[in-house]
Amino acid sequence: AERQHIVRVLKETRGKISGPHGAAIRLGLKRTTLQSKMQRLGITRADYMGKQQ
Repeated sequence: AERQHIVRVLKETRGKISGPHGAAIRLGLKRTTLQSKMQRLGITRADYMGKQQ
């Protein structure tokens, strides 16, 4: 469930992790904490990069 939630938010932010509109803020996490969770859960760039341009 946590993995799917993180991936969904990363898709919504088009892979942006940090910054005022990044996934970390939306998840209520520090950027480094989110990156650690992503590594632990095996989430890679391919999991969340949208095909939208």
